[in-house]
Amino acid sequence: MEDSRHSHDHHHHDHHHHDNGFTDYLTAIKEYRKSFASKKEVMEHAPDPAVREMLAYMESNGLENCFDRFDKQKPHCTFGLAGICCKVCSLGPCKITEKSPRGTCGANADLIVARNMVRAAAGGVAAHGARAREVMLTLKKAAAGEVDLPIIGKEKVMEVAAAFGLETEGKTVETLAGEIADILLEDMSRTVPGPHRTLSAIAPPERQKVWEELGIMPISSYHEVFEALHATTVGTQGDWRKAMDQFLRLGLTFSMNSVVGGSIAGDCLYGVPGRNTTKANLGALTKDHVNIAIHGHAPMLATEVIKAARTEKFVKMAEDAGAKGIQFYGICCSGLSTLYRLGGVIPLSNANGSELVVATGALDLWLADIQEVFPGIMDVADCYKTVVVTTNESNRLPGAEHIGYKRDLSDLNKLPELAEKIVTRAIESFTNRRDVKRHIPSHEIEAEVGFGLEYLTEYYGGTVQPIADALKEGRILGIINMAGCTNTRIVYEKAIVDVADILLKNNILIFTNGCAAFPMAKLGYCSVKGQEKCGTSLREFLGSNMPPAWHFGECIDNAHAVGTFATIAGLVGHPIKDMPFAEVTPEWSNEKGVGAALAFRMLGFDSYHCVHAPVEGSKKVKDFLYGGTRAILGSCMNVNPDPVKMANMIISDFKEARKKLGWK
Repeated sequence: MEDSRHSHDHHHHDHHHHDNGFTDYLTAIKEYRKSFASKKEVMEHAPDPAVREMLAYMESNGLENCFDRFDKQKPHCTFGLAGICCKVCSLGPCKITEKSPRGTCGANADLIVARNMVRAAAGGVAAHGARAREVMLTLKKAAAGEVDLPIIGKEKVMEVAAAFGLETEGKTVETLAGEIADILLEDMSRTVPGPHRTLSAIAPPERQKVWEELGIMPISSYHEVFEALHATTVGTQGDWRKAMDQFLRLGLTFSMNSVVGGSIAGDCLYGVPGRNTTKANLGALTKDHVNIAIHGHAPMLATEVIKAARTEKFVKMAEDAGAKGIQFYGICCSGLSTLYRLGGVIPLSNANGSELVVATGALDLWLADIQEVFPGIMDVADCYKTVVVTTNESNRLPGAEHIGYKRDLSDLNKLPELAEKIVTRAIESFTNRRDVKRHIPSHEIEAEVGFGLEYLTEYYGGTVQPIADALKEGRILGIINMAGCTNTRIVYEKAIVDVADILLKNNILIFTNGCAAFPMAKLGYCSVKGQEKCGTSLREFLGSNMPPAWHFGECIDNAHAVGTFATIAGLVGHPIKDMPFAEVTPEWSNEKGVGAALAFRMLGFDSYHCVHAPVEGSKKVKDFLYGGTRAILGSCMNVNPDPVKMANMIISDFKEARKKLGWK
């Protein structure tokens, strides 16, 4: 029942199962494994010259990073890569082989692969959901006056209140913000089945009908993660296909609660992103400032630290210590969210490059909140006397100092006090580190960040109709969301850059956010000068003031991107599934990446990747994800480890979609 748009051979990818499935899967995995990048290849071919320089510098100093550790893991486990090892009980662990096609309990490859994918998706929902819940609770406490934080996104509060159908007459913004926080928290944690208000208010009616008919409407994030872990315990869900229904439900909770809910709370509390011009890359590090890196995914304390550092008290304290000032840098998402809201935070790197940043020796304090904070950072930080401060009980590092709030968030009113301690500690560190050798590559560039539906609507005169018109007329061939982490299986950031180069030349506009947005910012794609990478009609559409990659911000700013996609689709009168739109995460690497790609597919976007999911061991699960969902969702997953082939696949699919829409 595959849509003709995806009948071409490349959607069945490089590797096929045949009747002698086991031998073929083994051959496929071994071939795939051979393609994994080595550190040497990264040192020679990473597109960012600052990365290449820092890798050589770390090697000359005998310092290890994630690329060294990846090499030491080779050859990677075939069973893990194929998704056919099972550790959910202690009757095993079991692995599927030719001589043992079923685990001790009788689970076959299809069930084991499906259960492993469900558990990965549950992890993704929990990861983004835990961060979202903290922001929702902070919004609730700010609205109630329990925390001294202003509700900055007043317009967003009114807009969301209208979407939720709240009575606004005679109510303060704070009261409405509190009601919104309660709805978001209820959708996150509901145990008694009831209407999912965020989904009902935000999701396109066409999609809601599809999900209702499939019987996959979620109850809440907490319930669906709970149910996912329950169903995948030993001797519970025995039907791989029913397990995949739970996988799809998790995609909806990831989308509506972890991402959209978290984004609504953040926008209400801190305001919507605004366009900013910033420097990017390691050359922007300075030797004469107190240098603080913001790393992670929870904005509450990071935001307060930046505010505190900009007060007269700390500016003077830094100057008295011999510094010219206090400078902030962004690693991963907290760096991005603070950048486009507060300005003056310089984006340096995504998670996989974090050890390279510390190895410059330029950082006095590394502020780590939650997620994608590699434990390996500590070894490098010790070498350069960089103080690492953790702030969240979910994210403790042996050897780091901890200055944070309680896990129940009961002491959020102490955020300013904690922030002052952290800034003081950074200034002390600056004083103690004067003798530390710095190695700062010279590469830096300007980047435009902080795009979103609100900014674009304002820029284009009150409507995004000009984008819709350019798309329909063919001046823009299609639009992608370039997102996702980076992955040591392929040359660091290269797939992202290779895909972007080909798509831009073919007049495809790029929205970008999260870890993939770092190479876009560092290498000129988020600069107006980056238009030289574009085809003629895209360049003409962009005009004199727009870069070819629109930087939407951190990973949950997928919500801002989807809002923009949905608005454009609405203006041309077609559902997202029929549009030349795509989610492209070339180098995805973790459970949040599973959730993000799945969330986009649930909304009708095809997703494209250069890294295989661990499904090779099950023909049924693989076929379901790599094409089988087309019939039920109107979208599917596409994988090709070759970024050039993947980019050409996207172009071909966009042309096919345009043909079906009757667009030139």
